Amino acid sequence: MRHFLATLFACVTIVSSVSAQDAPSSFIAIHGHFIGESVAAFLSAEPEAQQEADVCRQHAGRPSCARLLAALDRRQRVEISTSDSIDFTLDGGKLVKLTMLVDDSFDAASKFGTQARVKTIAGQNALGQKWEDRLMTWELPDVSATVYEDHNPAQQDRRRLLVVEARANMAQAYTVSVQKLTEREVGSNIEPAR
Repeated sequence: MRHFLATLFACVTIVSSVSAQDAPSSFIAIHGHFIGESVAAFLSAEPEAQQEADVCRQHAGRPSCARLLAALDRRQRVEISTSDSIDFTLDGGKLVKLTMLVDDSFDAASKFGTQARVKTIAGQNALGQKWEDRLMTWELPDVSATVYEDHNPAQQDRRRLLVVEARANMAQAYTVSVQKLTEREVGSNIEPAR
């Protein structure tokens, strides 16, 4: 009996240490994923991406497979989009960024905390309609989370844009910023918030 309990304890310790190595210190699960998870963990949670990887392994000559296989085998950077409109960025053998649309039921404060930096971005279209967009940012030890609310009356989709990324990834040019958000509405007369 003691041998069985010792073996069971050793197995539990090994499993928990493997899980702890895969999880960053500020573990935040988003749609079953967390920033910093391994490519293997990502693929096991995303059957659609796993299926694409399997097809690429069998038909490596397909043009769309080169970048995916480079990310899987040589830890290079790749962006993967799934049919449920989630964009994932893998780099260095880990998930470094997740981008998705979220509805009003997504409670960012309960996920990231109440201490968000909030920036309002004033907007105005050619007809004189005015609105204020909101950019909320949370800076956590290992990740940065951003929720962007676009209140432009011409927008059909009222869901918010969520971007969660590794802070180390933020050196890349893919981070959401007020500058980029205001530049994308070139046809509007947008005034930066003061």
